[in-house]
Amino acid sequence: MSKAQQNFSVVTNDAEKPGPSQPSSVSGGRSLRSTTKRNASSEDTGPAPKMAAKVEEWSIESICRNGRRLDLNSDQPNAASVIKTLFKEVHGSVLSKLNIHPLDWDECADNELTPFLETFNKRVRAFRKNNPRDVLLSKKNWRQKDAKEFRILCDLACQLAIPDPTVLNTQYKGFSNETYGETNIETLQKILDTLDVKEDDVFIDLGSGVGQLVTFAAAYTNMALVRGIEIQEVPAGFADENAWQFKKLMRHFGEKPRPFQLELGDFTKKETETFLKEKATIIFCNNKAFKEPLMLKLREILQFCNSGTKIVVTQRLETTKDGRTSRGCYFTASADTVSLFTTDDPKKGNVSWTDKIVPYYLTTVDNMKPFREAAKKEKAEEQAQVAKQLRAEQRRAKKEAKKQ
Repeated sequence: MSKAQQNFSVVTNDAEKPGPSQPSSVSGGRSLRSTTKRNASSEDTGPAPKMAAKVEEWSIESICRNGRRLDLNSDQPNAASVIKTLFKEVHGSVLSKLNIHPLDWDECADNELTPFLETFNKRVRAFRKNNPRDVLLSKKNWRQKDAKEFRILCDLACQLAIPDPTVLNTQYKGFSNETYGETNIETLQKILDTLDVKEDDVFIDLGSGVGQLVTFAAAYTNMALVRGIEIQEVPAGFADENAWQFKKLMRHFGEKPRPFQLELGDFTKKETETFLKEKATIIFCNNKAFKEPLMLKLREILQFCNSGTKIVVTQRLETTKDGRTSRGCYFTASADTVSLFTTDDPKKGNVSWTDKIVPYYLTTVDNMKPFREAAKKEKAEEQAQVAKQLRAEQRRAKKEAKKQ
């Protein structure tokens, strides 16, 4: 996830919308969903162009109450793989109810999908007609601790949005504030469970990359607002497409995510700085590679957050470099920092950029802590002074007693 964060918003209403223009460094300014083709001039010379493969239109009827049909085309990046994964991991449980034998999803050819989906859709429509009050797929367990379905949908949205994920690795300078890397969804889920998020919580991811953690938080929790900000144009462009695909997949299952925003921006700018200080209640920042100047700027902003604000980071906020602690740092005086879990499986990494386990730290802002500490110190000093006076009086009393 990139580490520093400028003002481009993702629209988060449920209306269908055309996709954004992909940054020129990736697609020459064309939309990610553009299907524009240039026709060859009649004066062109050379061999005749190859016949284009037929584009299959794939539709999947919804198996959930209030769900919408999902439409994909065979020329969309990873569309066939997405359909196979949906049936293998989610839709598969209803096939027996429809008396349909599943395909071998790991081995079947893409051209097998069209006849299969025609049969599937016909059976789903017949089921609805004959059982108007019933649903094929129950979602009552989707928001339990496992939340497998939401993780799958977030991953599939990214597959549809990003044809080649390796392009992301070329957008960042190595070993810099902008080093790209993602926190695993499972890790974020465990963090959210640990924080025990509430309906009035406002979550922001500083350096949100393509937005996968933001979309998951919007699906999994009931928070008031989930927001992500990313400084690099290419991942922010992919994030826009990712948000669109994510909402389309959620609608297919009759699900509506919590309000969320994905933006191209810089968290050190005034608008976001004000948001962090005044509105955010949970701040997530993968700041492992932040250099000292950016760490100082981050601390300068976060020291004015409201009491109770929870800040989750991968480099402790009171440090400037690994193993070094800043003297008189605000976060040692006005906040409490504890180590969070790493992972349940020490053999499985919790981030994308290394197989090693990366620790997470939770800092909870407590603006009254310095005053309590000062009052506690003052009380201790008063008690020490009283004790000192009492000992002096006792010594004088003993001396007087000896004289008598």
